[in-house]
Amino acid sequence: MNGTDGWRWWTSAGGAALLVLPLAQDAPPAAVVAALAGPVVVCAWAWGTRRGRTAGVSGGAALIAALVATFAVSQWPRGAVIPPWVDWFVGWLLIGALGLAALVGDRLLSPIGGDPPASRRWTTSVTVLAALLLLSGCGLGLLATDGDGSLRFTARADEVLPLPTSLRLVSADTCTDGGSSGNCTAEFVVTATDGADRATTTARLVAHLRGRGWPLQPDARGYRGARETGGILAWTPHRMWLSTDTDGAVDTTVTVHVGNL
Repeated sequence: MNGTDGWRWWTSAGGAALLVLPLAQDAPPAAVVAALAGPVVVCAWAWGTRRGRTAGVSGGAALIAALVATFAVSQWPRGAVIPPWVDWFVGWLLIGALGLAALVGDRLLSPIGGDPPASRRWTTSVTVLAALLLLSGCGLGLLATDGDGSLRFTARADEVLPLPTSLRLVSADTCTDGGSSGNCTAEFVVTATDGADRATTTARLVAHLRGRGWPLQPDARGYRGARETGGILAWTPHRMWLSTDTDGAVDTTVTVHVGNL
């Protein structure tokens, strides 16, 4: 590569830095793989465009800013349950589609006849980006939705955990009861670390959950509440309930259920 391509390398490096976003969240491997879409979008523009340094860097910076902003809007809590990585990934794919359209428009406005290296770069960039969008779009089409088109995700452990030192987790199952449309009910069994009775354990647990954003209110059988889900897509809310009815049992554990119906 000649010296005039330096800005392309720096712009590509900025795109590669987007991988830090899911890594900083200790995200699952799937999110890290999905984050490869960001560098591909930025690199495709950097190496495919015929624009000069100023316009090329500006376009790359705009793409990086849009990708970062989409991630931030998706994952910013705002008092709601944070959605899964699919939420920001859909936004990134839409930005990728805009990048592809920009490359096509760039080719139409700046013919590259007589410049084989530029032609090869454009063809490679468009092919890779188009393949990413096509394959990712097909994969997202396999996401489970309910019959009414609702999007759901299973409750995560961090919606309840970590517990305070006065409570101890006995068991946890993020999908103890569910169906075939993405609906799941998570179950967390909690007890007191100091052997306190069930009523005391329940009071401690309710105080802890309210502190984590769950607006639990008493009802005839215990406590119940719901939290909206954040993000860009329309995910179903998560609903929590726990029973104070002992049915004559002496068990001091309290079971928390979180559903996504």
